[in-house]
Amino acid sequence: MRNKNIMKHLLSFMLIFAILIPLSGCTSQLKPTKTPLTITLLKVGKADAIIALSGKHALLIDTGEEDDGEEVVEFLQNNAITKVDAMIITHFDQDHVGGADTVLERMNVKDIYVPNYEGTHVEYTDFLNAVKNSSASIHKLTDSDSFVFGDAQVLIEPPASYHIDDLNSDYDNNFSLITTITHGNNRLVFTGDAEKQRIREWLKSEHETKCNFLKVPHHGIYTTALKELVEKLDPEISVICSSEKNPADEKTLNLLHSHCPYIYETKDGNVLIISDGNTLESSQKLKR
Repeated sequence: MRNKNIMKHLLSFMLIFAILIPLSGCTSQLKPTKTPLTITLLKVGKADAIIALSGKHALLIDTGEEDDGEEVVEFLQNNAITKVDAMIITHFDQDHVGGADTVLERMNVKDIYVPNYEGTHVEYTDFLNAVKNSSASIHKLTDSDSFVFGDAQVLIEPPASYHIDDLNSDYDNNFSLITTITHGNNRLVFTGDAEKQRIREWLKSEHETKCNFLKVPHHGIYTTALKELVEKLDPEISVICSSEKNPADEKTLNLLHSHCPYIYETKDGNVLIISDGNTLESSQKLKR
């Protein structure tokens, strides 16, 4: 009798197990995939204007020069974006902050992240006035900050110091915020105009350095630290924000060609990067 009960319970268990196996398989197939993340680097000359979209969420990394603000706004409107979650101004050179006042006047921007120093160009003053007249919250970074953006995580890292060396006329570049977007297994790094001091400082910080995508610093101008950056990041895709008048240095292109399968320059048109959380796709839309 006892053996019959054991066999009965065993058969019941096997029946339940047989039912659960296909159900668990169905559940895994129904897991939602990550919302695609798109990054568009606009053709705006020797300037940075970068737009990240995740569903209806929008993130800007720099806004080009003064006249480029209209193009940024037009791009957002053409993609049915009415609100910008965050705007990151890597530093206050006019080819990075120039279009920010137009974006702030035309779009609803929630948060702005900037380095904690004072700019010297009129575009910086226009930007501050536009911030005052907007509802945006501005965050002047002395420590790293992070936030969720759609299905991605954004990390913004400021320089260790904002000390200005009187002998360094290009100090703005080395105050560049460095932004890392992590989307599933993909890691995308945006370096502003970081020069060798800033690059080496960042590489010493304690974080994983491999990435899938690199926005090459300072419009492709070669520095001795660029080799260290490319070798440690080992990107699959790299993009240079350049122009026909100011193309990337040949030494930079040669370095990238020896390490990176896909290299684009915005002088040839807008560059589109698409992440599904596992792989990256890239393409260049030629713009006359």
